[in-house]
Amino acid sequence: MSVIKIKNKKALEQLQAKLTLRLGRKPTQQETLDYCVMLANQDFEKLVQLASEVPLLNPEKAKRIIEEKDKLNDIPYNPLIKFDKPEDNDIYGL
Repeated sequence: MSVIKIKNKKALEQLQAKLTLRLGRKPTQQETLDYCVMLANQDFEKLVQLASEVPLLNPEKAKRIIEEKDKLNDIPYNPLIKFDKPEDNDIYGL
C-alpha cells in the first residue's frame, strides 16, 4: 500500500462524516477514497473537467464567445496603441 498526501483533508473528513450519518457506520478514509474513485470512473468526463487546468470548450461556450466577438466588430482597431506589458504588444500588435 502506498501513502497518499491529501491537500484538502478537511473536505475528506467532512465527506466521511456525511457518509457516517447516512450509513449509520463510520467508513474508513480508505473506503471513502475508494468510493470516490468508483464515482470518478463512472463520470470520467466530469473528472477531466475538474482536473483540467484549461477550461473545456463546448459548443454553447464557443457560440457565446463568437457572439461577444461579433458585438465588437464595429470598433476600429488603433495600431498606434502601446500596451503596458511588452508581451501584450507582441500579442495585439499587428
